[in-house]
Amino acid sequence: MLHRTARRCLPSTPTFTGICFKSDTPLQDYDPQTDAEVEKLRHVYQRWGYLHSRTSPFLTMPLTSPLTEHLNTTPVDSAVVEELDAIYCSGIGLQYTHIPDLEKQAFLTHLLENPPFLDNEVAIDVAKVALRSESVDRFLGLKFSNLKQYGCEGAEGTLAFLQFVFKQCTANQINDVVIAMPHRGRISILTELLHFPYDRLLHKFSGNYEFHEEERGIGDVLSHLWTSVTLSECDNLNVTLLPNPSHLEVASSVALGKVRAKMKDLGTEPFYGDTESYPLPVLIHGDAAFAGQGVSFENAQMSKLPGFNTHGTVHLITNNMIGFTSHLNNRSSSFSVADIGKMYDVPVLTVNGLDVNAVHHAVAIAMAWRSQYKEDIIVDLQCYRLYGHNQHDEPRFTNPRMYDVIDKLQSLPVSMSQQLISNGVVPPDFISDLQTTCTSELSEVYSNLKDDFMPEKTCFAKKWNGITQASEHLTTWDTGYPIPALQQIGLKSVELPPDFRPHQTLYRAHINKRRAMMESGEKIDWSMAESLAFGSLLQQGFNVRISGEDVPRGTFSHRHITLYDQTSENPHTPINHMTPDQATQVEAVNSFLSEEGVVGFEYGYSLENPNNLTIWEAQFGDFFNPAQVIYDQFTVSGESKWILQTGLVSLLPHGYDGNGPDHTSARPERWLQLSDSKEERADGDNVNVQVVNVTTPAQYFHLLRRQMIRPFRKPLVVMSPKSLLRSPEAVSHIQEFDSGTTFHRVLGDNKVEASRVKRVLICSGKHFYTLRNRRSELGDSTTAIIRVEELCPFPSHDLQQELLKYKNAEFVWAQEEARNQGPWNFVRTRVEHILGIKLKYAGRSECAAAAVGVPKWHAQEINEILKDAFSHLK
Repeated sequence: MLHRTARRCLPSTPTFTGICFKSDTPLQDYDPQTDAEVEKLRHVYQRWGYLHSRTSPFLTMPLTSPLTEHLNTTPVDSAVVEELDAIYCSGIGLQYTHIPDLEKQAFLTHLLENPPFLDNEVAIDVAKVALRSESVDRFLGLKFSNLKQYGCEGAEGTLAFLQFVFKQCTANQINDVVIAMPHRGRISILTELLHFPYDRLLHKFSGNYEFHEEERGIGDVLSHLWTSVTLSECDNLNVTLLPNPSHLEVASSVALGKVRAKMKDLGTEPFYGDTESYPLPVLIHGDAAFAGQGVSFENAQMSKLPGFNTHGTVHLITNNMIGFTSHLNNRSSSFSVADIGKMYDVPVLTVNGLDVNAVHHAVAIAMAWRSQYKEDIIVDLQCYRLYGHNQHDEPRFTNPRMYDVIDKLQSLPVSMSQQLISNGVVPPDFISDLQTTCTSELSEVYSNLKDDFMPEKTCFAKKWNGITQASEHLTTWDTGYPIPALQQIGLKSVELPPDFRPHQTLYRAHINKRRAMMESGEKIDWSMAESLAFGSLLQQGFNVRISGEDVPRGTFSHRHITLYDQTSENPHTPINHMTPDQATQVEAVNSFLSEEGVVGFEYGYSLENPNNLTIWEAQFGDFFNPAQVIYDQFTVSGESKWILQTGLVSLLPHGYDGNGPDHTSARPERWLQLSDSKEERADGDNVNVQVVNVTTPAQYFHLLRRQMIRPFRKPLVVMSPKSLLRSPEAVSHIQEFDSGTTFHRVLGDNKVEASRVKRVLICSGKHFYTLRNRRSELGDSTTAIIRVEELCPFPSHDLQQELLKYKNAEFVWAQEEARNQGPWNFVRTRVEHILGIKLKYAGRSECAAAAVGVPKWHAQEINEILKDAFSHLK
């Protein structure tokens, strides 16, 4: 029997309960003497059958493959060929023989050879949704013909796919689904599957703001709308469709991070519990984007990594067989746009998007695979685009022959419904009745839509209840913590099990050093301040996640929040064991060498729960460059566009230490340019991003705690230190951490007498110590040095209070960055417009790169900028 080999390595029949598979149905009985030849042919079909599958709705590509060669050269019973064709070359093709695990191959073989039943009631539901989607697209195209719509026409198989997924989630106790997708078909998914109200949709289509007026923002375009909903018809399945920017694929890593955070909420021992019902990420891709965007590779790379895996992602490629206007051979150098999956041993299903039974079968395989192996799977849904890139585009300019065929195709909603009518499952007027009903509903809503319509408040619910939008004023918060508790945290951060053997160097440089800090209360350095912030937040019920390259140890070998036994290499994170029943934890994750994917992941993680302090640390400050799309499109603008807050902290090591053009600058000028800080009036907490360059460990401690203590979340970008990490100057006393203390946006100078000061140097970050040391060398008592610790929101009031002390002084902005970089232009305009003070400049001259690459020139520049800073002493 043909199914014999499939059963041989199979661990068990699929445990996934949502699909009713046929079982133990013999494919055909043959004489045992011919079994060997039949099995050989069967394996050829398994390897190459997908190349001949009837999965394209309109393209036929005659191919010569090992399968055709085998059939042409080996006598085979035609009944065997017919049966194998029906399995391996039908509306679904499976690529899986690249997976180096015979048990997994056998599991997939069993699923492919035993298609599930499609219940009539389910088929009717699918047809209804597809017909309504088609009606919605037509209605919007007529009423709003001038707007880009990106309709679902031709890709309605996507809707069927999601319907089947939702039903299987319900059957298998999966309670949460997170979807990321591009623009095509988003409106149909929102309205017909996720119950996005027609009145809110038409209100937006009419040119209005999509949120309640009290939810302050700027809005986004129609194709970026999002929702989070509980589907009562699917046993209260929670589904989030994330917003997307027009940079295709970048929302995928955001969805993965959000799912990982949901997993965190399921349990903490181990970190993500042992439940089988993990939240499900569903990533919907465009064909050209999935193959072309590098973040697709980054997402695939993280899929099995500790700290990043989501126990299986279902990928759906809505394959229009065209990328914008390009031809098939312009999309990918490989045969299939899904071939990236083969690099990571991911099975790939190619499915005819007009064949609902094939879509149903594909979902059954995908969900069973995910349930059994907790790994990714790709479904390449081959469909088409009825119009061009949008309904205004003319695709026949570049693809005339393809659209000659498309013009003759019958849509999935109609073809499926007609089949149901032919089978007597639904009445003859099924199609017309549904189309009329849907169009009438839309017309009625549109006719009754009033100018003063106000969408309901939808943001800051569930886990975000109690979080608000920030005010237009700068506020100060008590971010200190009781000293006895801090001392206990500090000692616990280096307390190890009796049989644990850390590296000998760490006893002196880390463990004993921290104990001494806590005993004396003095010389608290940056890593100790960070651990005190983490530990105190854990005690207050917050979780902490910090990821990046070399994060547990620290790029500069300064953190060592996780230690490794020198014999077993087993990790131990002491701060997670402060008490026996500790419920909150720090997760310190070594990331792979990625920025765009990882930052997107951490942004998504931060969206799920405001009680998670989420941190990404760059190895060096300029390493954020590959993730610029995430920062531009999500982090700094997400609240304005979508009313989605993030408290993501980005630690970007910054400072001019002679390391050359790279590894020097975290580009503070770029972050300041991305802010919506005002040049001519005082900022408030509502500025979209915080940019800081702090000078003491205590300030860093208060910053991290402030992120969680306040009732709102804002992204925080820290120009974090490098050389200051071990500088004996950049230390703090434990009194600076005590209850009642706070973060200071501006730090004044108490080392000089204000009445004698002739020049005030205003600076930020590490450069303060360089200036202070030169002042000491010169024996100068006529220069004050003011530190702007928080550049954005700009602390105009606090800075003004300091500057008013100096009645007879000139004011100079001093920085180590080049004049066309750093905070100079940002600070100058605000000091001049808001405070009415003209600033002079003391810093490097303009430069095309961040820094020079010649050590001698670097030293010369330091002398020159210090000479400029103290030029009044001539």
